[in-house]
Amino acid sequence: MIDRQAQIALFGTYDQPAVNITAEAECIDFTAPAKAAGIPPFALLLHGIGRASMEVENFRLRLLDGKVSRVERLRLSYTVLGRGENLNFSTLDHTDDFDAYLAAYLADRELARDAVELRLTPLTDRDYLFVTCLPWLRFTAIQHPMARFGDCSIPNIAVGKFAHADGRLRFPIAVQAHHGLVDGLHIHRFIARLEEIMGELAAMAAARRPASAAMLEGTS
Repeated sequence: MIDRQAQIALFGTYDQPAVNITAEAECIDFTAPAKAAGIPPFALLLHGIGRASMEVENFRLRLLDGKVSRVERLRLSYTVLGRGENLNFSTLDHTDDFDAYLAAYLADRELARDAVELRLTPLTDRDYLFVTCLPWLRFTAIQHPMARFGDCSIPNIAVGKFAHADGRLRFPIAVQAHHGLVDGLHIHRFIARLEEIMGELAAMAAARRPASAAMLEGTS
């Protein structure tokens, strides 16, 4: 495991130890192939975010009770527009099995949309990644709420409104993480890897056909 004890000791003395960086991501337009395959574009992006966070080692580090741990089983928790246009939360396991991931995403999204109460998960560990999407807004900065300043080791990722041009997609992405665990270099690596992964996922989606289309072809 990466030794970050000196950085943790330094930023652990700060009232606000989180680092926040907002940048513009650019990648292949994955929304068209996703929609053609019957995949919600954000579901594809969320999967890519999960993959990128597991592939950049510093994004797998967490703090709990002053001790560093490494994420082995990642749970994605993201905001959903629920009843009365109030936010709620959907949580699911990240898995490389995309079909299993998509089924879990769709099922839990509907539960979150219809829930009467806030769907809060007890944080007995830190094996989470928090994600939010603001599809209406091309923001240039964001500040996430933190329950306790000294315990902000679960990264927060926010993505904003998509802009399409010439087969490419651009969108703002903000990353908040504990500076004792993550530096600007690691945020750069996370975003760069996400851009690559979304190209891979766009190709995967383009190779898929929704079951309804396949059934229609079979009856023609």
